[in-house]
Amino acid sequence: MSRITITGRGEPILINYTEETSLLDAIIGQGIYLSADCAGRGTCGKCKLQLLEGELEITSFDRNKLTEQELEQGYRLACKAYPKKDCIIRLVSGRETDFKIITEHRQESIGYGKADEDYAVAVDIGTTTIAASLVGLESKKIRLTDSAINRQRAYGTDVVSRIKASNDGKRELLRISIQEDLLELIRRILHEAEIPKNRLKRIVIAGNTTMGHLLLGYSCQGLGSYPFTPVNISTLTLPYEEVMGSDYLSIPVTILPGISAYVGEDIVAGLLACDFDQAKNPCLLVDLGTNGEMAVGNKDRILVSSAAAGPAFEGGNISCGVGSIAGAICDIEINKEGNRLQTIADQPPIGICGTGVVALVFELLQSKLSDATGLLCEEYFEQGYPVAADPQGREILFTQKDMREFQMAKAAIRAGIETLVRCHGITFDEIDTVYLAGASAIK
Repeated sequence: MSRITITGRGEPILINYTEETSLLDAIIGQGIYLSADCAGRGTCGKCKLQLLEGELEITSFDRNKLTEQELEQGYRLACKAYPKKDCIIRLVSGRETDFKIITEHRQESIGYGKADEDYAVAVDIGTTTIAASLVGLESKKIRLTDSAINRQRAYGTDVVSRIKASNDGKRELLRISIQEDLLELIRRILHEAEIPKNRLKRIVIAGNTTMGHLLLGYSCQGLGSYPFTPVNISTLTLPYEEVMGSDYLSIPVTILPGISAYVGEDIVAGLLACDFDQAKNPCLLVDLGTNGEMAVGNKDRILVSSAAAGPAFEGGNISCGVGSIAGAICDIEINKEGNRLQTIADQPPIGICGTGVVALVFELLQSKLSDATGLLCEEYFEQGYPVAADPQGREILFTQKDMREFQMAKAAIRAGIETLVRCHGITFDEIDTVYLAGASAIK
């Protein structure tokens, strides 16, 4: 057994380590978040750490993802690191704790309600992002909206990776991760709104089916193989302690009903919010997320589907992609003078989030730096398009592979929409209203 000292996240943390697990799993097992978009396969390069003392073998994965200079400085991939002796490491990636969802486009819906009313919290558990709103039960107004990174991302960015992790013995770790994220988010909302917790009377949760199963501790075996049978997708109202694993509150928690293994409660909530059950003409609802979901129909007939869009719409699987954290490039304009950037919280750029990716692809097309097939011009084909430099002077690049990741996400969504429209027996011209959900929808 080795003793590993972890630095880079406040006070040093000492853990006992056995070689049966990777350093990534050992770190996550201590409740420390570290980005691992590829679910520990060594292909994303985002779980970097730096060896300060001791020995860590350089693997072929390290050589593929790290520069010679980084290797000389002791950088390694945590997912492929198996220390044999005591060592001291510094975590250098995956800091997404300052996450804030962009809510400017919703400001008109945020009010203050009545001073003495009770509240509920509505939660959307996404594969990448958890969003929550504090809603007045009497006024029906949204008092405050907040959000957080779903730290289950450490087990992979897509639902299939989460299902595999759960089925490989990490079900309880995944459950604890989402419970802790929700508790932290609810506490923060009450603090920011200056609402005592005894005024919170109910929590309502929606999400895709996999997220619901992981929260409730259900087996994901049925979600990962044909015929893709969920354990339970009906409406549930349970005590807070049973769902959240803590006694912080004593209120009911309602889980909205889902539709199938890959069409969850979130699309049901969207259909209700968009009044599909009252619409005379066909409407289209698209949730632009890692697990893209869509619906076409009206009060007479509604068809739904999902598509494995992947996390590109939320900054995942992008070489310099990050979540919507302070310093993430969320908008860009390419002009003759260079790139005009907008970053979250007006902080120095550290990477590109989902809305930034959407904006950048549009600008590359408009500027003729990419053709209609997504091929970058010759000047940027090999190394990528230089978007900005981070505070350490390292280039933030958008590569040809990044463009293909975005195209695959877009193609998955488009395929799902076209399939639903065809199966419904209508044309695109007959669609009366299009509703877009998800962080990238504002672009």
